[in-house]
Amino acid sequence: MGEKRNFAALDWVMGEISDTLREARQSLEAFVEDPKDTTRIRFCLTHIHQVHGSLQMVEFHGAALLAEEMEQTAQAIMEDVVSSVPEAQEVLMRGLLQLPIFLEHIKNVKDDSPSRIMPLLNDMRAVRKQSYLSETNLFSPDFSRLEEVTGDKHAVLSQP
Repeated sequence: MGEKRNFAALDWVMGEISDTLREARQSLEAFVEDPKDTTRIRFCLTHIHQVHGSLQMVEFHGAALLAEEMEQTAQAIMEDVVSSVPEAQEVLMRGLLQLPIFLEHIKNVKDDSPSRIMPLLNDMRAVRKQSYLSETNLFSPDFSRLEEVTGDKHAVLSQP
């Protein structure tokens, strides 16, 4: 699947994503210092939403999945529907720090598989009281080639 991707597009958006994630981290840190200032977690959520949209646009689905889970975690923190606010803040910060590393991995190895970040994804889901993802949840092979018939027909042998 990776060979069909436009890695130049990823290169093109990585700088902007990096800047936006830095702003999201700063907003989260400010919220942790002053939890009554809910505009900070809202800013964090907005920045993550921008990153998610960019990753969807360039069609890097593994990275976009991480951004989506981060977005949902920030939303859950904002709505105070997490199992533990400090744990949710910590796992969200881990995501904000891990996403640039994952993007670098994708760029260098040409592998957008979310299996590399599965523990982080599941930690985010756990603080939101969601069921865990497994490798089978993410397995989606391309069966479109099966619809193409190739080769020669074999002659039907008649029975004597």
